Amino acid sequence: MAAIFYGFITVAGQYFSDHGLSLYEISLLILFVPVPLLPFVFLKKYRIRRELFGFYAIFGLIGSALQITQFAGIVLGVPVAVVALLLYTQPVWTTLLAKWLLGEAITRRKVISAGMALFGIIMLVDPFAADYRFDLTGLMSALLAGLFLSLWVIWGRKSGLKKQHYVTTVFGYTFFSSLCLLLLYPFLSTTASGSAYFRLNFQAYFDHLGAVAGFVLFAGILPASLAFHGMRTVEASAAGILLLFEPVSAAVMAYFFFGQPFTANIWLGGGFILGANYVMLRVGGLTRPVS
Repeated sequence: MAAIFYGFITVAGQYFSDHGLSLYEISLLILFVPVPLLPFVFLKKYRIRRELFGFYAIFGLIGSALQITQFAGIVLGVPVAVVALLLYTQPVWTTLLAKWLLGEAITRRKVISAGMALFGIIMLVDPFAADYRFDLTGLMSALLAGLFLSLWVIWGRKSGLKKQHYVTTVFGYTFFSSLCLLLLYPFLSTTASGSAYFRLNFQAYFDHLGAVAGFVLFAGILPASLAFHGMRTVEASAAGILLLFEPVSAAVMAYFFFGQPFTANIWLGGGFILGANYVMLRVGGLTRPVS
């Protein structure tokens, strides 16, 4: 369910980009997500434990990098469906990093699922097409976002293992991500492309207040709560593959909202990605760790 709702993220990125918001302004939309959660974090049940401030500070660094890299592809003209699916090289990184950081076993089922997902992504991008037309910087940014998304999944899982309530995790992640983005602004705004990609005008948010509110609910609080709630009991590597529903959801939304077509390679790539989910969800299967 979290993955389905997370399809709104890239669609929202396309909407705000089409309406003139800069890359930084789109990335900073996360600033508004923790605001409705403020009344909860003062209650003992949802309060961030003092010893975990450093943990959430690292989560914030991961989140701020993810925000910029995942929206950069859209701002640079790469279609929503392609950006969303490139993000999902993530299961490959998550399976490997979860072995190192969390001690999770690399099972045959995970390897097969990740392999199917990776093949689906290659089919989706279709790098050997004669009319290859995607912006290389945008593609590389989306691929890099996949790595940061993998770390996001692992940190979400670690938060669950630390017995933090999922509301606490949503607040901690979004608050510290926003803080990191704000601290980075003086540096980003002075770069060569600062005026084009890293300008900040808060009036832009007021001009699209309804869309911002929709983003906070449907691309922020709701999917993050579902994801972090699930990751309290689901391994990071498994959660990473289950989240592959997001790019399919984003492709469907992009078709209805922006008329971006379903080309043959999107159908084929999306089919392999859905197949990867089936392999991961199937009862039984190949679960013996790979030697």
